[in-house]
Amino acid sequence: MDFWSRLIGGSRSLTSKSFRATSPTERLTAFKRTCNSLQQIWRSSSTPIDQQSTATHSRNYIERLNSVLSDESRGPAPHPCLQYASSSQIFVTVTKLALSSYDDNTLRCAAVFFNTLIDAEVDGVVDNRLFARALVDLVRRADKHSEDVEGRLVELLFGVANNIRLQPGILPAWFAPRNEGLDGQEGDSGQRQSMSGKEFEGATRKDDFPLFYLLVEYVHHEGRAGDFARTGLLYLIETASRSKHLERWLIESDLATLMATGLGALYSQLGSLSFIPPEENPPHIIALSDHAGQDTAIAPYLGSPMRSFMSYLLFWQDTIDHCKSAEVNGNLLDHFQILFLEQLLYPSLLESSDVEGGSTAAVLTYLYRILESVVQDDLVHRILHFLLASDSGKGKVDMSVSRRKSLDVLAAFAEESAKPSPSLFNLRDLALLGLQSSSRQTILATLRLLTVVLQRHHPFTRSLIRTVPGQPAKQRTVGALNAELGNMVSMATSIVNDPTLDESYDNYLKDASWILEAHLCIAPAESSPDDPTADRPLELQQGDGLIRELLNCLRNFFTNSVVVNLALTEVLMSIASSHLLSLDGWILVDPAKYNYPNPSTPTTDENKNILDEIRLAYEEPTWSSEDAPTLTSILQHLVQQTQEWRKILPDFDILVAARRDLLHQEDEPVNPNTNPRSSTGRLSTATIWDSDMNFARGRARSSLTRGLGSASASPRTSTSAFGSPHRGRDRSSSLARPLASRESSLARTEDLRRRLSAPFFPSAPANPVPKRDNLPTTTEEPQEQEQEQGESEEQKQDESKKEQTGEQGETNEDESAILDEPPPSASLGHVLTNVIILYEFLLELSATVQVRGSLYEEAGFPGVGVEGSV
Repeated sequence: MDFWSRLIGGSRSLTSKSFRATSPTERLTAFKRTCNSLQQIWRSSSTPIDQQSTATHSRNYIERLNSVLSDESRGPAPHPCLQYASSSQIFVTVTKLALSSYDDNTLRCAAVFFNTLIDAEVDGVVDNRLFARALVDLVRRADKHSEDVEGRLVELLFGVANNIRLQPGILPAWFAPRNEGLDGQEGDSGQRQSMSGKEFEGATRKDDFPLFYLLVEYVHHEGRAGDFARTGLLYLIETASRSKHLERWLIESDLATLMATGLGALYSQLGSLSFIPPEENPPHIIALSDHAGQDTAIAPYLGSPMRSFMSYLLFWQDTIDHCKSAEVNGNLLDHFQILFLEQLLYPSLLESSDVEGGSTAAVLTYLYRILESVVQDDLVHRILHFLLASDSGKGKVDMSVSRRKSLDVLAAFAEESAKPSPSLFNLRDLALLGLQSSSRQTILATLRLLTVVLQRHHPFTRSLIRTVPGQPAKQRTVGALNAELGNMVSMATSIVNDPTLDESYDNYLKDASWILEAHLCIAPAESSPDDPTADRPLELQQGDGLIRELLNCLRNFFTNSVVVNLALTEVLMSIASSHLLSLDGWILVDPAKYNYPNPSTPTTDENKNILDEIRLAYEEPTWSSEDAPTLTSILQHLVQQTQEWRKILPDFDILVAARRDLLHQEDEPVNPNTNPRSSTGRLSTATIWDSDMNFARGRARSSLTRGLGSASASPRTSTSAFGSPHRGRDRSSSLARPLASRESSLARTEDLRRRLSAPFFPSAPANPVPKRDNLPTTTEEPQEQEQEQGESEEQKQDESKKEQTGEQGETNEDESAILDEPPPSASLGHVLTNVIILYEFLLELSATVQVRGSLYEEAGFPGVGVEGSV
């Protein structure tokens, strides 16, 4: 029996590959013969003698059907074989044989057969309830051993969902809600359902819409199966706007519950942060710092659990975008807020611990990832309105009976599991505690979170940063703006003598223009349509806790981690770029406190000559040191520290120039696809922290600026200990040098390396490093000179820890009010790197102030046809 079955099957298989019918009649005859053979196999397989032989035989016949249908579908009409496949219901037999074979190859052939029928769009196939049952049984009961088979079967579900989206009329074949007649009027059935009072149960109703639940089962999967399932489900939800039956069923079913709890389950699987050093060499700015080997300099590795969670979160976003039914969307968002935000995300933030090995840094990082990825307005507003305890500004919303019942059930569930409310402790309070933490990871995660809210979700700026209500910014004169800019630029140029300053500053102006223009069309989230000043910049509260902690962190700029400084300056630039916040009082002097040498400085006197008004508007004022803005005062203090070091270290300018040249050098990572520098040569904390996942959308830049790239690409004329123009001559003649001279050069190089890695006390009034009169003017390659700096990382970290505990150093009087222990120390090389970051930050801040003055009309000619406020 087995021999003849193989012989017959094999001969027919060969015939199917070589035979091609020349007419539709011949093709139909061959197709009918194959269908009859399949039915005969099924009838005779009730007591199978050889299952393997039967499976092989069945697979050969299904392949023959696929071959005939493929030939016919490529030719012109008529298509009699497709019509016969519909009328004979051969798909039922194919399903039974494929399920009984327990063979992956047979399942593949069956999937191809069903896919051909779906794509053919023949009447009586996709709109046939029997076809729907056969396909659902095939996908539900198939033994899916391989990902390929699983992907092929879920692709069938996707094909049906796509057909339903394009032709909603075929929906009744797949969707049969209970207690509703499909042939009846939707209005009548809706009335019957609303009158029963027991229809909303939030329970699984798989028999109503099995196709839907099959797709839900594969939503969490990765690969083809997950992609097809998520897209197919989106198509079905999109169809709800054209079917009242489906819309009501989606609200009353457990769709929203399944999606919200599924998201919560994936979030619960997220573990603590782990840090795996990158295989390639880190960027120079990290490698040359004291914290190169610490966690803050390494992107946290979140692994596959985070990827799965983010994929499902983005599916939520796509669902809200595709669903055109306001009722279904509102129901989904209600469940998202109550089951995920209130019951899981917020408690995880509230219950996190900041002790060593705690979870605060992890949950802040997770929240940062969420807000970095989600761009759907409704989801963002739900998240931030809740976490910031902000007034949504929405009035009473009209709801259907079904949605109101669903919301009542959720409200009862929320009362039973009472949780703390953000009205008592919100995201702003959490950020304030994060900035006060002793853990660098927590501080860095908090800064990243603040940045993403301020940059990507700018309307919530005033919910995060406190302002003075009813105090819009005042307009200053052009002369006052020039005086402020001159003060800021002079601070920068007193640190570094940059021959490419104009080019670098021009890059900053372009970047600032792009950012500020993007903010003009954004209204604050809590604004009222009746408030004419809602979009005007308001003055910051001088006692705002977040601003105070940011400034405290800035005071320790030179001893901070390089990555912390990059994140800190990015937050400060995000605040300075906000069109909802004024610069007065914390970056610029309040215009009311300017002192003009000419008492007749611009007024509204109508008798003055307009030319005199313009001339007076250009007059630059002065101001008392007591009226200096808070941020600017701290920056001036930092600049003064560099001036003190210049007096103590005779080669300070040479060291700064050498370090800047070294940072400008192009990094060459092992993987060319992960360049740690941006297209403009500007490094940011995003490039350091986002190595494992790429969710960067929009601006993600920090304080080591575009000027680095532009300056490094320009001809350099300055000489330094690391980059002398005589270096090539010295190399070419190095063989001719006396041995003693070369040994002396190597000794000076090693001496310089040791000096750069030695502990340095930025806050101390005296220089702990002895003066060097015989400093080298030419050395080896810049990168080679400082590569060995990492060899003493452990010693430096141990020394730094000792100094942090008060074993070394003295507390500066200016910092004693902030710190109860001696300030930490850093190596000279680390301080030089932070000096360069400070220089670039001053340039970026100056460019932003200049662009704001013109773009936001914060500077003008009062009394010459321009109002005194924006």
